[in-house]
Amino acid sequence: MKKTILLLCLILIFCLNSTSLGYSITQATSDSTIKAEKPLEEKSIYIIPITGTIDLGLSAFVKRAAKLAKEEKVDAVVLDINTYGGRVDAADEIVTIIADLAPIPTFAYVSHSAWSAGALIAIACKDISMQTGASIGSAEPRIMGVPNSPQTTDEKMISALRAGFKATAEANNHSPNLAQAMVDMNIELIQIEFNDQTLILTRAELDDLKAKNPKKIIANEKIICAQKELLNLTANEALDLKLSSQTLKSEDDFFEYLKTKLMNNVNNSVELKILTTNPTWSENIVRFLTHPIVSPLLLSLGFLGLLFELKMPGWGISGTLGAIFIVLFFWGHYIVGLANFADLGIFSLGIILLFIEMFYIPGFGFVGLTGLLFMFTGLILMLVKHPFNFPSLEFASAFYTVARAFIITFLLGLLGIKYLPNSSIFKRIQLNARETNDLGFLTKSLPEKISVGTIGISKSILRPSGRALFDQDIIDVTTQGEFISKEKPIVVVKIQGNKVFVEQKRSS
Repeated sequence: MKKTILLLCLILIFCLNSTSLGYSITQATSDSTIKAEKPLEEKSIYIIPITGTIDLGLSAFVKRAAKLAKEEKVDAVVLDINTYGGRVDAADEIVTIIADLAPIPTFAYVSHSAWSAGALIAIACKDISMQTGASIGSAEPRIMGVPNSPQTTDEKMISALRAGFKATAEANNHSPNLAQAMVDMNIELIQIEFNDQTLILTRAELDDLKAKNPKKIIANEKIICAQKELLNLTANEALDLKLSSQTLKSEDDFFEYLKTKLMNNVNNSVELKILTTNPTWSENIVRFLTHPIVSPLLLSLGFLGLLFELKMPGWGISGTLGAIFIVLFFWGHYIVGLANFADLGIFSLGIILLFIEMFYIPGFGFVGLTGLLFMFTGLILMLVKHPFNFPSLEFASAFYTVARAFIITFLLGLLGIKYLPNSSIFKRIQLNARETNDLGFLTKSLPEKISVGTIGISKSILRPSGRALFDQDIIDVTTQGEFISKEKPIVVVKIQGNKVFVEQKRSS
């Protein structure tokens, strides 16, 4: 009886082990029968995610990932694309990086959207697969944040981008006409049957074909993209037009398709060794700092911090934060190759000229305007990749980014100067203690005749600090936010320690 029970236990253990082994084989190969009958061929693939806004931080990441893929000597590189677009110059860099991967085959997997610059990256790959529900196209050049900008109708810019899409499509055996229609809404595309072939032609090409072959039958004319429309294809439409190779339900289906594409011998089964990389924390920080929304915000906060610092005695938290924001702006753009020390020098010279105008030259004239111009120019140069080629789209985008920052700073600065001095926040950070002799402070005494209500004359522009004349004494004074011109009557409204606060005397 014991032998029988022992034998049954051994049989049960064997069955359990067999079941477990069979399941692991199925998981590894998705076909246990093929695994047992066919020799295994391992292929390594490298996945590079293309997600979010396409910017120069992303192109730097793709360059690093492509270098790693070459070092690993992978059998294929997959670009997992889900983006609504971004900078054209960044997309151009990524296209060049993809081309340099040759002879490694490149596959684009569009999981959701490949619009604008994302469409160019997908077309740069030799093979395009799209998940059900995905779309590709809509690549008309636009300034980010300015949807109805003149650059959308700038023929020079559209022509250059159209040529880039066409050349990229031709280099990777995709339809150049489909690529061009994604950029230019003036292109009308027609699909026809001619000589037992399916062709995709522009209206001009079709008219020319009809003129050269008047007796031949051109059948099944179908407008794919009408004039005044940008081409944007769903996954099934891209498959029908042979832009994509497969429409797939999931990423697992894509990997199964990839196995068939990488199979060297039909008698072998392929097992994929998947290598993937993601942006490092530092690359993510740089992408965040150079984002088209974050960039002008950093500038605005930096300028506001410095502006409010001018209202406070000494150097405090607002000036420190302002300096940090400006440094972050410069550092992020320096890392991605946009800014350099020449740009920073121009910007710094502008700040120096502006401070000279504010504190040493009465009025506001040539020096101050020149300083603002230098600051504006330096910031624009920090945002343009190729400043000496004057690419209209890059230049216009940089102009609008800097202009937005200046406008935000101006508006918030006016509100801050008007309301900040009376706010509870300002009163908390402002030094209100009196430095008196009985507390151990030794300060240079103010003239005895100066007290609250004393009337004087401003001897310099108060912005908000400056010099004022009280009888025969000239002392340093500060307003509570307002700017007061030179030679204006003023009145002392508050004295804190050795600091005299004034406001302009209104005529009664």
